[in-house]
Amino acid sequence: GDETHVNYNRILLSSVLAGERAADEITLNPVEWYVRNDIALHVGARVGGVDPVLKTVTTEDGRCTRYDKLLLATGSAPFMPPIEGLDKDGVLAFRTLDDTRALLARSGRGVKAVVIGGGLLGLEAARGLQVQQCDVTVVHLMPTLMERQLDSTGGAYLKDKMEALGIAVLLGCSTKAILGGTRVEGVELADGRRIAADLVIVAAGIRPNVELGRKA
Repeated sequence: GDETHVNYNRILLSSVLAGERAADEITLNPVEWYVRNDIALHVGARVGGVDPVLKTVTTEDGRCTRYDKLLLATGSAPFMPPIEGLDKDGVLAFRTLDDTRALLARSGRGVKAVVIGGGLLGLEAARGLQVQQCDVTVVHLMPTLMERQLDSTGGAYLKDKMEALGIAVLLGCSTKAILGGTRVEGVELADGRRIAADLVIVAAGIRPNVELGRKA
């Protein structure tokens, strides 16, 4: 696996961000489980290539492993939309345990956080950051929240509930650019409005990691 941790319950990352669970509490299988079941575990080892003729898997650090059968379970990665300034310090995704730890390290009272994306993951990130006493604004491209799961009535109800928690929600808004020098200072919307921000979380959906399978 390319992450440097043993496997964990990714669904519970929002609970870690909200301070309801510690990172150790969402571990699925500790290192001892792999040893006990005679499984060789390599963490922090990103696979760069597969040779289906020689039946080998090669990691980016040069380690080569032979196989008889190969299972690709590469998951997905955050989709980063074409927004100017995504490379600035303070722009983060919310997908991995490392992402969660980075968000926790940067959150706190008075920190202005803008979440781009009003789907399930974005709203979980928004709520977790608000629990950490950040001032949170959700910017969503669509006219209702969680439009993939909810109809317009449900989306409107959810917006009211989020706002009742103290989270600002802006709907039908496209993010044009992340403002600031090397570090995030704000977000500019397509309609010209600007929102001050110390932290920007991009939760605009995910894309499957299919490139390794294509190369193979």
